[in-house]
Amino acid sequence: MGRNTRKPVQDEFWMESVEELPRADIEFIDKSSKRMKFNRMFIYTTIGLMPVSLLANIAMLPKVLEEEPPPPAVAQTVSSPTKAVAMTAVEKWLNTVPSPLPGGRLLSWDGAEVQVEPSIVTNADTGQTDEVQGLQLHTMTLVTGGGVLYTTQVQVAYNEIRGAQVMGKPSLIPRAPDETSAWPNLSAWPGLVTTSNTDEISQAVDAWVEAFTSGDPNVLRLTVGDTGANRSYVPLMNATASEVKVNTVASKPLDPNAPDTERPGTVVAQVEFKIKWDNQEVSRGQTLSSMTYDVLIENADTAAPKIVAWGGAGTGEELKPYMNAVEGRKITSDTIKNGEAAAAPEESGN
Repeated sequence: MGRNTRKPVQDEFWMESVEELPRADIEFIDKSSKRMKFNRMFIYTTIGLMPVSLLANIAMLPKVLEEEPPPPAVAQTVSSPTKAVAMTAVEKWLNTVPSPLPGGRLLSWDGAEVQVEPSIVTNADTGQTDEVQGLQLHTMTLVTGGGVLYTTQVQVAYNEIRGAQVMGKPSLIPRAPDETSAWPNLSAWPGLVTTSNTDEISQAVDAWVEAFTSGDPNVLRLTVGDTGANRSYVPLMNATASEVKVNTVASKPLDPNAPDTERPGTVVAQVEFKIKWDNQEVSRGQTLSSMTYDVLIENADTAAPKIVAWGGAGTGEELKPYMNAVEGRKITSDTIKNGEAAAAPEESGN
């Protein structure tokens, strides 16, 4: 017989145990392994983010150490329920005999500072009413006959039930005089640069002033050179201009590569002239009052410049060609005289 090489059955028992009798703690070991893996990932992530967190905390440290922000400013109002009371109190104070400011008058109301808001609360159980009185501090400007300015302040208490009550008397605070000497870098047109005046520009200004005070809309339109068929211009009526002068001429900066002989084609000029109304009496020795305008001039680099827009002093950079035109209407001297447009002021007498 051949030799039997098969191992005894008991020798293979450990293999049978693996297949037929699995360990009861396998599931526990699997969960524990996952938990350990999660913990390792958490630790690694925490360690990795620690420098970033440290830098963020350092960056925020100055803000944390900053002082608490200041409380919000009290409200400044351009209207007030106690405005009339405050102004009346100042007027009455100025008219006291003798006056606290001889020759002084109220020039302007400049605003009110809301110091306390009023409130009225009624207890539903006792019926008792608790009041918090409102307070407003009014600021006004006074002026003397000599043109000296003062600030005055009046505090007024108020609520819905009791109305208003002035607290104390008005104050009188002198103002520092304005600087009258030369101001450095002062310009009416910050975006423009000064350029030279020319004889042609002066002639165009003279022509415009004459047309503007002619009382004839057609003359003014032709001087402006507006070709619009349905546009009109309104001149001054019953007025005569004199002593016309050009104070300043400016333009947008020229190309730095432009030749020295090149002149700007569009400029702004400040024009000043004296005015006299036809029904105005001027005594010997009196000086006529002046008016100042900013005018927009096109074709300034030619022999025939034209003023195409105008406005008050300081409007030069905002002027647009033909912006003074009245659209969709035909205005004549008769319509102005009949009151359908601006008329000359009445003489108040001297």
